[in-house]
Amino acid sequence: MKKTALAIAVLAMTPFAAQADLLFTVGAKASVWNTESKGDLDEGVSVEDDGLNLDKENGTQISVFFEHPVPFLPNIKVRNTSLEIEGDGSLVAASFADQTFNENVTSRMDLTHNDLTLYWGLPLPVPFLDINFGLNARQFDGDAEVSGEISGRTETVDLDFVLPMVYGEVKINTPIGIYGNVDINYVGYGDNKMSDISYGLGYDLPIPVVDLGIEAGYRSLNLQTDPDDVDIDADVDVSGTYFGASLSVGF
Repeated sequence: MKKTALAIAVLAMTPFAAQADLLFTVGAKASVWNTESKGDLDEGVSVEDDGLNLDKENGTQISVFFEHPVPFLPNIKVRNTSLEIEGDGSLVAASFADQTFNENVTSRMDLTHNDLTLYWGLPLPVPFLDINFGLNARQFDGDAEVSGEISGRTETVDLDFVLPMVYGEVKINTPIGIYGNVDINYVGYGDNKMSDISYGLGYDLPIPVVDLGIEAGYRSLNLQTDPDDVDIDADVDVSGTYFGASLSVGF
């Protein structure tokens, strides 16, 4: 009886222990991403206030994941990022999609994309430290559009392509439920490059059976493209803070 009582006491003192290390785990995360855009689109058309003047915009990030203890088989994470940014600006003898604009313009940049990530955890004998690595396929399904207020002309360039990326994550947990994590996706070949880095700080609530948490952080997405490979020459950075929640269940 004393041993049973002691075991119950220990479990009660560690409500934040992750079940995912030993069990199959299904989880989801959702957050709002408050973004600001910098850089250039197509032959030096600025997306900032001296050009397209794209607004600050809220996007959404939703992901689901499945983790398991089976050796060699990857864990799976699927994420959708929905982000459409609009702006009212002015272009002076600037070229977009091989057309010259010299007027006030309205514009839109849709950077919506989906990620499929296959990843493995390193079996480190270090408490409270998780390191994951793997591969990610990112599919962009958007476009960039500029419309002249005087000419009435509208030019649209598709942002519709798939990028293979390497993936890495480092998460540091604590016995009191607070954690910090860094999530990195990266690819670079020729003049094409994408880096996507998130820094987060979260807290797992002391709720039995399920892991419910809240998280805030900063995400920075930088995209550079070669017009020989895709339809547009871009060097754009979209960054900002995010706030969200997570839920996971082990079985």
